[in-house]
Amino acid sequence: MKLLLVALAATLLAGCQSSSTASSPTAPGNKNFKYGTGDGQTMATAVEIRSHSDTEGGILIKNWIRANYPGYVIHQQELIEARDHAYNMITIISPDNTSHQVYFDISTYYRRIGNPDFPKPPT
Repeated sequence: MKLLLVALAATLLAGCQSSSTASSPTAPGNKNFKYGTGDGQTMATAVEIRSHSDTEGGILIKNWIRANYPGYVIHQQELIEARDHAYNMITIISPDNTSHQVYFDISTYYRRIGNPDFPKPPT
């Protein structure tokens, strides 16, 4: 599990350094193919990352944070498995040094790379 968390963190950080060809993030509430409509304030309102690639998923998360929290930097990432969803809880730090958590639903690509016992979505 620790190895998986390290791999996900490395993917997110690698995505931060890569140039992205992914579509631009949109403000919460707008429909976009790559992002759900959540605002990321809680797991219930997590921003859904619609990708089948963990590399692209990391890039999309970084781009969403950059667009919705300008000037903030990523401080920490935590993987949370809850029922049939997987979340990245990202702690970001503002320019005035206050921390904030943002939640991303990464279930779409986590099912491909994560825990083999992770439940499949209900059919």
